[in-house]
Amino acid sequence: MINTVWGITHLPFQKDSKHLLPQQQQIVDIIQIHAQQGGFSVILGEPGVGKTCLREHLQQLGNTRETCVVNCSRTMHTYRQILYQLADAFAIDTQDKTIENDLIKTAFDNVKARKALYILIDEAHLLDIQTLRKLWCTRVTRLH
Repeated sequence: MINTVWGITHLPFQKDSKHLLPQQQQIVDIIQIHAQQGGFSVILGEPGVGKTCLREHLQQLGNTRETCVVNCSRTMHTYRQILYQLADAFAIDTQDKTIENDLIKTAFDNVKARKALYILIDEAHLLDIQTLRKLWCTRVTRLH
């Protein structure tokens, strides 16, 4: 109804991450290059600088032939619970004993298939520091 009355083409205040600011687009371009080459990016910044906007834009890339986007947003959990969230986001059926290896294998399979892999952990600063270190160390030691 609002469209007809006011003659507008889209709803006001609706988020549309297709319109990134030039500096945000530069960051997205850098992240995409890193992801296409199997790299790792961390986005840090003060509240309100646009980190969530970047995450939402990357999420819109979706899972296609060229990309795999995995999102974890409930970060106030233990290491194991986060692994299960990631497994759920990857849509893999796994068991507690093999979850780390299954996640790493799935990630490698995506990279081997030449997919740009985006693993997004929103609000990672809320993670317990030991959990964050363990996630990072698991990734580093398994990749090298």
